[in-house]
Amino acid sequence: MVAYSSHDWRKHTDDAVVVDGRGEKVLKANSSRVIFTNPKTLKEETVDVSRLVRVFVNNQTAMRKSIK
Repeated sequence: MVAYSSHDWRKHTDDAVVVDGRGEKVLKANSSRVIFTNPKTLKEETVDVSRLVRVFVNNQTAMRKSIK
């Protein structure tokens, strides 16, 4: 597996979708964000879903635990 840089990753997640609990397609991953409260800083954070996919694939294939 080739490591992807952040500038070209979105082309690989173009067909990815966010689904609800029933498995229905809801939103395209490239146009979706997750907003949450960081438990360490207690500040609100925003992360693109496509970036979460990239981090997941990189961690899974390289057994890394840090976000690069």
